[in-house]
Amino acid sequence: MVFAFSRDGAVPFAATWRRVSPRTKTRVAAVWLSVGVALVLAAPSLYSLTAYAAVTAINVIGITPAYAIPVYLRLRAGDHFKPGPWSLGRWSKPIGWTAVAWVGFVTVLFCLPQVSSITTSSFNYAGVALIAVLTLAWILWITKGRRTYRIPALGNAASHSALAEDVV
Repeated sequence: MVFAFSRDGAVPFAATWRRVSPRTKTRVAAVWLSVGVALVLAAPSLYSLTAYAAVTAINVIGITPAYAIPVYLRLRAGDHFKPGPWSLGRWSKPIGWTAVAWVGFVTVLFCLPQVSSITTSSFNYAGVALIAVLTLAWILWITKGRRTYRIPALGNAASHSALAEDVV
């Protein structure tokens, strides 16, 4: 994801993260950034049960909407959406809305306190982290993103076949 966002210029220092190592033909800097950020975020969970609970909740909050967003976009498209070879048919909309509602419910659930007496050591910091990340993303979008980010061009058949040759 770091490479994809940097390739599109959607993260700070994008030129650094999208660079490909000539020796390994991989995005070494992007991998090390991912490892470093994960280590910094997960390190407190090694010595604190509260931090472990927050890291676990943040991971669920972070990954679950990634499954619901395409479902929501399909529902939002309505009758303009062309189903693929496999479809739920008339059940796709009720099941889709149920899935989106469930993800919303689970996201709120994982932000709630996990114990009844809330102290600094038992507080669920997942909601605070979620608000911090969303605020940071919003600030980056307002200050830089909406002026500089452009949706990447899809290219033509020749560029697609040239890219396909580079895929391992």
